[in-house]
Amino acid sequence: MEMTIGRVITTGGRAMLGVFVGMQVLDSVDGSMLVVFAPEISRSLGIGTEMIAALAALAGVTVAVAALPLGLLGDRRRRTTIAGVSTLVWAAAAGLLGTVQHLWQAVVLRIVAGAGKANEGPIQSSLLVDAYPPEGRGRVLGLHRGGQPLGIVLGPLLVAVFAAVIPEEHEPWRWAFAFLAVPALLLGLSAFRLPEPRREHFTATPRGALARLRGIRTFGMAALGLGAFGMAATTVPTYLSVLLDHQLGQGAMARGLITSACAVGGLAGAALSGWLSDRLFRRSPRACLHVAAAALTLLGIGFAVQAHAPDVTTYLVVGVLTQAMTFAGIVPLSLVIAAVTPPEIRATAFSLMGVSVAAIGGLGGALVTGVAKVLWGEQTAITAVAPAGSVLAGLALVLGARHVLGDIARLPR
Repeated sequence: MEMTIGRVITTGGRAMLGVFVGMQVLDSVDGSMLVVFAPEISRSLGIGTEMIAALAALAGVTVAVAALPLGLLGDRRRRTTIAGVSTLVWAAAAGLLGTVQHLWQAVVLRIVAGAGKANEGPIQSSLLVDAYPPEGRGRVLGLHRGGQPLGIVLGPLLVAVFAAVIPEEHEPWRWAFAFLAVPALLLGLSAFRLPEPRREHFTATPRGALARLRGIRTFGMAALGLGAFGMAATTVPTYLSVLLDHQLGQGAMARGLITSACAVGGLAGAALSGWLSDRLFRRSPRACLHVAAAALTLLGIGFAVQAHAPDVTTYLVVGVLTQAMTFAGIVPLSLVIAAVTPPEIRATAFSLMGVSVAAIGGLGGALVTGVAKVLWGEQTAITAVAPAGSVLAGLALVLGARHVLGDIARLPR
């Protein structure tokens, strides 16, 4: 008999899931606020769209740099403490962002924020996989991942509230980021009280852990696919926000509401995927990768359609569908990653997934999209980069699906 979600959560603890979902929400609120407020921040600091897009990607690049050391540390040390310290660092950086007067100050704070955010993949995901029973991992990961679109819903709404309450001359974006530091501080402190799940003691060197992961072919193709996916997912939303401002004439409050409405689709997709992924994985781990491949491929195609939307309604409808499919693919992919990697190096494995999205995708996407924007403008740049990255991601996952059963079978029982 399938375990009920209530029993699954009770087994691993409600507090752990609640704290980590809250962290996921705030992480997304931070990123979505930066995207929606991009035109205002650009005018306030006197910098161009390209620099705002690079600034938005910078935290992601820092996530890539910090994720691997955190993953290696997480395989050897108490992960709940790492999550707490990381979140407190991120809270301080988010609050101070509202005080910056120069680009270099914003750059420094986004680097610090990225280092704090880096615990999400290697630390939080591996803790959830270890703390909750295998029969319910898909639903737990779905709830955790659902915090991301929920944050994308709440972030733009927060933008709309601050844009409505704070006069424009007082720069609402500064107040919004300062406010965000308060709940982040509370969640960081809460993480210190969470229990650490029992796991095997791991004594191999970092080089040994990486060597073991290189031998897992499904893992390698997933990392490649997520790198290509990151080219579409990390940079393009900033350019879409600029198009909403320039092409469709939407102000900060309107852009916030539109982005929030689109993210409702992602919330629905994550919830549905969490409910179905456990059953799909038991039936066919290979099918999980096929679903993830189809979903991630649709992301870039949807972005391209949004870039040429003739009106807000079209932009909104396509955005809801695109976000739903995207988040529906992330949960089954996470289940496969957990299944093909040994438990004692899962933190390192999840960290490398973040490295792929942020370093290959984030930095590469910022550079490629920035050059394309200078040559052809925002619309054509999105049309060229987003579908190409997402299609490559889908192909990599389909190729990886051929190895998943063999990689699972090779794990010690």
